[in-house]
Amino acid sequence: MTTDLETIAMLRDSLERYTADHYDFLQRWPRLEQAGGYDPATWQTFAEFGWLSLRLPEELGGLDADAVAIGAVMEVVGSRLLLEPLLASAVVATGLLLKQGSVSQQTELLPALAAGLLKLVFAHDEPEQQACRYEAGTLSGTKLAVLHGDTAEQFLVSARDAQGQRVFCLVDANAAGLTRQSFLLVDGRGAATLHFAEVVAPLLQPEANAMSADAALAELQDEASVALCAESLGVATSLLRITNDYLKMRQQFGKPLASNQALQHRMADLYLLTEEIRALTRAAQQAMTLPLAERARTLSGARAYIAQAARHIGNEAIQLHGGVGITDELEVSHYFRRLMVISALFGNRDAHFSRFVELSLAE
Repeated sequence: MTTDLETIAMLRDSLERYTADHYDFLQRWPRLEQAGGYDPATWQTFAEFGWLSLRLPEELGGLDADAVAIGAVMEVVGSRLLLEPLLASAVVATGLLLKQGSVSQQTELLPALAAGLLKLVFAHDEPEQQACRYEAGTLSGTKLAVLHGDTAEQFLVSARDAQGQRVFCLVDANAAGLTRQSFLLVDGRGAATLHFAEVVAPLLQPEANAMSADAALAELQDEASVALCAESLGVATSLLRITNDYLKMRQQFGKPLASNQALQHRMADLYLLTEEIRALTRAAQQAMTLPLAERARTLSGARAYIAQAARHIGNEAIQLHGGVGITDELEVSHYFRRLMVISALFGNRDAHFSRFVELSLAE
């Protein structure tokens, strides 16, 4: 796993430089208006820079990135509100393929993922009445609000087989019997609800020494949660900077708002919250090196607190901007909406807080 701090710093710097030149707020607007809410050409640029190879093994030209390295990228995703499916495809789906795919499946799919020729996303959340079932080689059921499900070429779908065991299916987006209802999330990214009607789909075939499907799912969800903590940190940092700049610029009664002592105190509180988010994100990243039973409490505690703290920063940023803070024309509203989406992915605040409490009481 990648733990070299120099490599991680170079990774972060390269993405920051690119986004500073090509992905500011105004340059992001045309991407929002494209199908699926992102620019395919930018996705190819990400592949050329090697950012889609984060999780690939070194022998395949990847970084074999750990939580810290992935977090470095996700902080920039949050700070610049990147629209491309870095989390969904390059982190989550690629990670599941590495955990549960056979050597032949990995050999076939990983190079295409790294080259940006394939967008593979994980579909897991489902209504209880229409849970996905895998029987006689076919998949039936529904998956809800799959992030980037509107533009993905393939899906990794969790399901239960006839014996009630968890399995993962590989489904082509054009497979017979699959329909998808596409829509945009509040932050502008695309998603889709998927309906499977006896779709013929191969299973991922884990190697003999691979972890169980349930263990792989638990680890994958924790990895995604840690990545979202880092993305929240990027959003919070940008909100702090944008709001501070606005208070220095906005004049009232001949003085900048930043000269108001009450507002200075509120900004100081937001700075402290941002640093708490930073510290908890680092703690969650370090906890990912521990076994599940040991990391879960730290990770869920961090995720629950970060969700609440980041939302408070977003609320304060909107209020300090006044009524214009909720308009599309200001960056702050877009960051606020990104936080809304982050809080709903891979377990919301209440789910993680409940997990944290249960594990704390069990000690």
